[in-house]
Amino acid sequence: MNTSTISITDLRKNLFRIADEVFYENKEVEVEKEGRRIMRLVKIDDDPRERARRMLKVMKRIGGKFKDVKFERGFFRGKKEIEYMKNLGKW
Repeated sequence: MNTSTISITDLRKNLFRIADEVFYENKEVEVEKEGRRIMRLVKIDDDPRERARRMLKVMKRIGGKFKDVKFERGFFRGKKEIEYMKNLGKW
């Protein structure tokens, strides 16, 4: 991974170009202010499937805590959400 160091002024002037370099070219950019590095810009690898798996683990752990709670029908968008909340306590 390429790492470059720029001043905060250069970051301000060229923010969108630098963001494109970080995203498309996998560059890592360190920003300096008054001779000290204050931040690092890196690409975030965000996988929605992995996020969903982690959330499912958490929901399984807390699912039983909500089995006696009555939810208003207006809170949900449709049948799937209502059935999902009913089944939460069955885990």
